Amino acid sequence: MSDLIYLFISGLNEKLQENYDTSNIARYAYEFYLDHDIDDERLRYVVDYLKGMDADPVFELSKDEVTSFVRENLFYI
Repeated sequence: MSDLIYLFISGLNEKLQENYDTSNIARYAYEFYLDHDIDDERLRYVVDYLKGMDADPVFELSKDEVTSFVRENLFYI
């Protein structure tokens, strides 16, 4: 696992342990996007989706769905 993926997952896990709110997850993903140059396509896809999650209720994921989405898109080989 790349250092950047590890950094993203660590921060995301912290946010998921707090009171779950899609706005907080989207804000975290957006700030991560602004702070880092993301070369990994899989990580970029996950961050892009999560940062837009609060744009419309149709894009919102539950806490379990976020976990599954990240697992499927970052760790599926």
